[in-house]
Amino acid sequence: MDSKQFFQKLLAISNSGINYSKDPYDVERFNEIFDITQEFINSQTNNKNLTLEKEAGYPTPKIDIRALILDKDNKVLLVEDPKTKSWSLPGGFADVGTSPVENVVKEVIEETGLSVSVSNLIAVYDTNKSNPENSLAHYYKLVYYCKRLSGNLTTSIETSSVQYFNIDQLPKLSTKRITEKQIRECFNNRESKTIIE
Repeated sequence: MDSKQFFQKLLAISNSGINYSKDPYDVERFNEIFDITQEFINSQTNNKNLTLEKEAGYPTPKIDIRALILDKDNKVLLVEDPKTKSWSLPGGFADVGTSPVENVVKEVIEETGLSVSVSNLIAVYDTNKSNPENSLAHYYKLVYYCKRLSGNLTTSIETSSVQYFNIDQLPKLSTKRITEKQIRECFNNRESKTIIE
């Protein structure tokens, strides 16, 4: 277990204790464990003001939904983050009450201006294993192969640029969101099997 997984587990255990302990003294101790863990993380990172959220209910991994969309020349559609100026496949965290397919369609139209149909699930990644720059939040990444139906490429408050790239000439990627290895795996397997990591 690496240090990130250690802290993820410690935070999850303390969250569970806060939510499910019946003894008020235990709840107080679990709150202390959570606060001490946050204080230690802040002392070990460049971000000295990191505020971790206490979750209501049992802590589980979050779900990140991404779309692989190609143009007629098999170039990959990427979106640029306005803050970091790094690129990723369109997508984001899934919303509660919406299916994964509905989420990916919604994210694509919000970030790119395109309406898409979803062909198939290409890959499922565990970000603890596949995205080393990921935050302390543990999440699963689902990548769907989507085909353009209509619309024109447009930016949004979430994207400063939307553009197609040759698979061999990808720009600087936001590796906490998507890696070159993941894009290549999805590109090569878009019509076939689901990659599970």
